[in-house]
Amino acid sequence: MKKKNVITEPDIYIIPSKNDEMRLFVKKFKIDMMEHIVSNITFAIENKLPMVEIFQFKNSSYVVTITSKEFMLNIEHISQFYKEHEIFEYCARADKLLQTLKNIPC
Repeated sequence: MKKKNVITEPDIYIIPSKNDEMRLFVKKFKIDMMEHIVSNITFAIENKLPMVEIFQFKNSSYVVTITSKEFMLNIEHISQFYKEHEIFEYCARADKLLQTLKNIPC
């Protein structure tokens, strides 16, 4: 019997739903959140998904998604942030993903 290919989606990152909590959370976990985005976009590309869920608001059914049309822009912003803040240990991964995105036909 053949095994079916099952895609195991990455975990959704739970974020606070209240504005004041969200500001503090983003300030504290910004790099982790950006790396989560990079990982999820990588997953979407590898699995040819048209969109990927990124964040879910705590105690809510609302989910933040990124469509394939938005992958490049998001990774460009993340890469730029890493370079501007001299977080070079993450630059290579983001830049490699950018290169992959540039090579994907529209």
